[in-house]
Amino acid sequence: RWLSVIAKGSSFQFRDDQLGTRLIGNALGARYIVGGTLARHSGQIRLNASLTDTSNGRLVWSQRFDRDLIDIFRLRDQIGSEIVSILDKEVDRAEQVRTFQVPWESLETWQLVRRGRWHMNRRTRKDTEIALEFFEKAYQEDPNSSAVLNELAWWYFWRAWLRFGDSDDLAKVEEFARKSLLMDSLDARPHAYLGAADIMRGQPASAAEHLAEAIHINPSFAFARSAMGSARLLLGDAAGAIPSFLDTERLSPFDLYRFHNLGELAAAYCLVEDWPAAIAVADRSLNLSPGYFYARFLKIGALMRSGRLEEAERERAILATRHPDFSEQRIRWIPFVDPAKNNFLIANFGQAKSIA
Repeated sequence: RWLSVIAKGSSFQFRDDQLGTRLIGNALGARYIVGGTLARHSGQIRLNASLTDTSNGRLVWSQRFDRDLIDIFRLRDQIGSEIVSILDKEVDRAEQVRTFQVPWESLETWQLVRRGRWHMNRRTRKDTEIALEFFEKAYQEDPNSSAVLNELAWWYFWRAWLRFGDSDDLAKVEEFARKSLLMDSLDARPHAYLGAADIMRGQPASAAEHLAEAIHINPSFAFARSAMGSARLLLGDAAGAIPSFLDTERLSPFDLYRFHNLGELAAAYCLVEDWPAAIAVADRSLNLSPGYFYARFLKIGALMRSGRLEEAERERAILATRHPDFSEQRIRWIPFVDPAKNNFLIANFGQAKSIA
């Protein structure tokens, strides 16, 4: 919703690749141009797509998509949703960098939001606090901006997640998300944030309703897909959750919070007792965020259930070193509708403790 797109009828007349990006950008009033080529060969298609900054001609992003040509309409929707999700993040990243060309005191609301997002993406405690300062200044400038309200909702959700569901922070998430909906009811983000807050409150059925609306509005919204997987997982449908997590991987393969999606996917594989998949996915999560305790906890349990006792013991030692305050209570806090799911995961891990 935050990114305006020029209609195809206006942009298609500039399909001549001999024209420069600056000329096209000036003519269309567009800061960024998406281009591409499509080729077909032996039952396959290859799409080369790119994103260019028209102000300086810099290539921001490019990627090749190779697919088997089976169902052209399904293929079009699948690749289209992937590109939309990627462009959302690449343009956002480019705009964050652009704000550093402007003095802090001269930043406008839009730029304040982008600068705040830059700090949020660094994921340090100091940067997170700095991000809030930018978002609050933007809120003072324009308290009815849905973009600002959404960033504040996300900021408080992130802190609530770090604090294991702090109720005051979740109340802030709901406050800002509902106000954002009043400003723009067709924005997927506040629906998704309300759903995420309900997940942390232990209300996955209500969460699924909000998340379904977010996905209906924006099928390319990777966060909503991942959160829907979490809601299904908590409701006891681990097998049904797996496609949501895999869709998230497809839509946002370089997402900053991918470690969390992979951790949830590892949990789903544990609950369906696919131990090799659980171990492999937990490893991918830990490669992105070595300090993520949940992925390591799940890996330890999966290793034990696979009979790989020495590896499990090594991982348990790492967990004890990195998280000396870890206790099973952290796992019991996860709001599965059926507490037997918590007990199952804890029992897997408990086998490693028994051999320590």
